Amino acid sequence: MQVLGLILILINVGAIVGPIAGVVVIYRDNLQEIVVPPEVQQIVGDTIDTLTLSSPSNPSNPISDPSNSSNVNLELPQYVSASLDPAGRTVTVVFNFTNPFGVSITIYALSADVQCHAHSFSLGYAELSNPVVMPPMQTEDITAVFTYTGAAQQHFQSEHAGQSTVNVDLKNITVNVSGITVETPEIYNADIPICV
Repeated sequence: MQVLGLILILINVGAIVGPIAGVVVIYRDNLQEIVVPPEVQQIVGDTIDTLTLSSPSNPSNPISDPSNSSNVNLELPQYVSASLDPAGRTVTVVFNFTNPFGVSITIYALSADVQCHAHSFSLGYAELSNPVVMPPMQTEDITAVFTYTGAAQQHFQSEHAGQSTVNVDLKNITVNVSGITVETPEIYNADIPICV
């Protein structure tokens, strides 16, 4: 009876490990293809190449690269407006973004750490208020809510007294686009209203 149980256990282990080992052997040269299809790798690679070529001082003016195989002209989101809610310690920021792809995409989540540009002081975090569906080749508004901390309010009062805006950096930006989460090392700079 114990021999039969041992044989059944070995069959179960072989049924699970065998296919996994087969896939690993097939993709041994590029294990990343097991999880991320080559088509997605190309889109992400082209997108990162395009972002790298964008001028950091002027995100609305991308630099074209004649050797880039992609026809996608990805531009960083453009700042539109911001409104302040001092009672809730939030700033609602509206950006618009053009979907450069020939397919509809959905931005499910966006988050970033917010830091004072002048003093590198952590102010809080920003996140997408609602998912945004973007038809192909269309421009849509993206609304992000920046929630600042009590320490940030004190920083505004001590370091930015008399100012109506403060220049901030959005760092550690993470975006979930159509189920694919992308983390970028890029820093996005914007002016936001403050109440001191």
